[in-house]
Amino acid sequence: MSDLDPNLDPRLSPAPRPAPRSQTGWIAAAAVAVVAIVAITFIATRANGPTADQQQAAQTQAAGAQSAQAAQDASLAAQSASQSAAQTQQSLADQAAADRARAEAAAARSQAASASQSGQDASATTPPPAANPAPQPSQSPPQQ
Repeated sequence: MSDLDPNLDPRLSPAPRPAPRSQTGWIAAAAVAVVAIVAITFIATRANGPTADQQQAAQTQAAGAQSAQAAQDASLAAQSASQSAAQTQQSLADQAAADRARAEAAAARSQAASASQSGQDASATTPPPAANPAPQPSQSPPQQ
């Protein structure tokens, strides 16, 4: 035993060291595991869908967009109807003017044919002019 320190009293034994507490590490690891399991369970089971406020906001936004689209569609339909009505009215006016012109031309032809026929009939039935024309009844001046 030559390794012993000559200054140490052999009667004094070294202070016994307490054994390290190995349970502390295991308790800490268990606590971390429990927290991790709770966190994973929370993430897996919580509702992934939007909240009621988010759904209401999305519905309001969608309704606004649909309303704006409907207004734009109605405006385009009204404009198209207006243009269609104007074209139809112009077409009807043109057709009426053409019909009137044809009717006037037909009436003029009919009148000319009738006048020509009347002239021919008159010349065939008219007696020769007489030497003494028939006396006209005299008209008396109106009395007051």
